[in-house]
Amino acid sequence: MRLFTSKRVRDIFMTLAQGDITQAALAKEMKVSTRTIRTDLKEVGDIVSQSGNRLIYSRKNGFSLQISEPEALQVLLNQCQRPWNETRSGAQRRAAMLEALLFDEQGVRLAEREAEWFISIYSLRNDITLLKRHVSLYQLRIVSEGEDIFTLKGSEIAFRRCIYDHRLRLTQATDEESYVGPVTAYPDCKNALSQCLAEKRIAISDANLRFLSLITGIAQERMARGKWLRDFEFCDAEPGWKTLAEAVLQSLCVNPAMPFSQSEIDFMAMNLVAFCTTTSSHNLVSEQYAVERTIMNHFLSYVSTSWFIDVNYDALSQATLLSHIRAMRIRVNNAITIVNPLLEQIKRHYPLMYELTLSAFSELDQFFKATVSADEIGYLVMHIGAILEDSISHQSGQGMRALVVSDQGMASTRVVCQKILSMYPGLDIVRQISVEQYSLLPEVDEDIVISLVNIVEKNKRIILLPPFPERGQLENIKYYLVSETQPVNAMLTYFSADNFFVLHAGDYTRSSLIAFLCDRLTAQGRVTDHFLSSVLNREARASTLLDDKIAIPHPLGPVAVRTAVSVAIFPEGIEWDSGKQVKLVFMLAISEDQFIDSMLIYDFLTNILDDDIIEKISQCENYNEFITASKKYFL
Repeated sequence: MRLFTSKRVRDIFMTLAQGDITQAALAKEMKVSTRTIRTDLKEVGDIVSQSGNRLIYSRKNGFSLQISEPEALQVLLNQCQRPWNETRSGAQRRAAMLEALLFDEQGVRLAEREAEWFISIYSLRNDITLLKRHVSLYQLRIVSEGEDIFTLKGSEIAFRRCIYDHRLRLTQATDEESYVGPVTAYPDCKNALSQCLAEKRIAISDANLRFLSLITGIAQERMARGKWLRDFEFCDAEPGWKTLAEAVLQSLCVNPAMPFSQSEIDFMAMNLVAFCTTTSSHNLVSEQYAVERTIMNHFLSYVSTSWFIDVNYDALSQATLLSHIRAMRIRVNNAITIVNPLLEQIKRHYPLMYELTLSAFSELDQFFKATVSADEIGYLVMHIGAILEDSISHQSGQGMRALVVSDQGMASTRVVCQKILSMYPGLDIVRQISVEQYSLLPEVDEDIVISLVNIVEKNKRIILLPPFPERGQLENIKYYLVSETQPVNAMLTYFSADNFFVLHAGDYTRSSLIAFLCDRLTAQGRVTDHFLSSVLNREARASTLLDDKIAIPHPLGPVAVRTAVSVAIFPEGIEWDSGKQVKLVFMLAISEDQFIDSMLIYDFLTNILDDDIIEKISQCENYNEFITASKKYFL
């Protein structure tokens, strides 16, 4: 509840907390009359008295605070530090009311919200109508218990799913560890889970540990309030998971002797399967993983046939992908939501692979009870992306030994490792571990630590990189390594003066430019007559803008005779999509036998997405200037 009814009342309290002040000085500072200040001071006095302190007046010094309860006063001061919102947005109101409906059995009284938020009751009634639609997605219903009094009804599993999604959205908007609300001791739950799973030799990524901790914290809070699952059953698990689930529940319980219902054990087992992996899950047991193997084989086959390449997935890579698909299918079929923090970067770095994966799984609806989310698709892209990065990385000799620390999954970490190795082949990445595993190390044996998340330095220097490092960020590593590599010479063969143009926007539209560039490539024998129709087909499906900054028209697959990149520079810009101007257009013509090398081209394109770099390249007047300006961004 907001104690201060206006920003001015809050500011007066903060001024008084700093020392004595007269009424006249307050009126001057707040730019209001002394009569208004008297009214505000009365309200401040009431608020202060509720905290066990007093607002006192001295004829000589004016008004001041008499502090009897410093801790209560500190609570008021902490509230003053929060950003002041004069009004709550509709989304904020609905989030707050959903929170109350989920956790307060007395329900929501709109009259109280009206008085507290200073908002029309008609707006609040409209919010309730919108919330009814939202909770119906979870098979919950909002019931009227009287005049403008509402409560939430539904099954316990529906409550937990709704609470989890609600909390998950909030943790994306606020600090995860600080926003706990009714889910008590979330950090403690996370630590206890981490320790328990480590003792049982269960592997879990840092991201999945956060999701599992949130689900488990909610379950603990519901059980503490007597809200037990009664009729939940989970059969899609190996026998050992339920035994493990009971052990985990016992380790988290304040009273270890308290028995758990089979439904609660099944619920925990389901979530463990959805987020954890074990050595046994890599055994690829035929009967247990038959459906998942069908999905994986279709996915890999789709990639190979669509892009005319052989996806070289070794046994370990297949085991990792199969385990991921297994967990993903459990999540999708049981409405367990995850958030992929790297989704936008994945779309940016692997735009075509993302589309390919989305298309592949659109043909697998029969194996899922719900649509596979974009966040899940993003993680699948990382598995294929990691293999493609493996294919383009050079074999490195023995050099400086590195330890990589990441809070993301295995596939995401491998992509970054291969990017590093492609630039520094002399580097030896000894192992990749999670933040939790790093925290348990007494010391680091490797020569250097490369971390994708902020961690505490131990006995070796830490190089901090983002989850998807850009060219400049990778270059910073060279100051700590023995050797550095030269730009990839192969990239120079894809560009030529014959396919470089500086044009004026008034002379071309998007369609006419595509036709012009395709005609030039056809005349050179680099593409066939069908190339133009394939490029136009791809343009019709979705925009080929990359990060809304450059255009990369390309066909639906690697159908070129010889790989080439046509470059068109528009210093004044050309409209590519409605209302979106670009200064750089790269037409990609990729052949089947050089598909893997095309990943280098995409690395270059993503490396120049900085506005300053685009502006610099767009000012090049000839091919030599373009190569000179671009060469440093080749990986």
